[in-house]
Amino acid sequence: MKIRLYTLALLVLAMGSFLLLHFGLILVYGRFYIYESNPVVLLGEITFMVVVVVFGGYCLIDQLRKNER
Repeated sequence: MKIRLYTLALLVLAMGSFLLLHFGLILVYGRFYIYESNPVVLLGEITFMVVVVVFGGYCLIDQLRKNER
């Protein structure tokens, strides 16, 4: 079960650094545009983010259930 928590922690760090970079660029330049010309890649990125959010929710619910016991 520890591998799931390590994976979740790595995903949170990756998403956090990604968002921090983008917010930092917005702060420096005032705006920041992302353009993805390949719709297949864009759909893959969106799908991966949905999987990350679902996995994070699953881990959170699992931990809350374990704490109730």
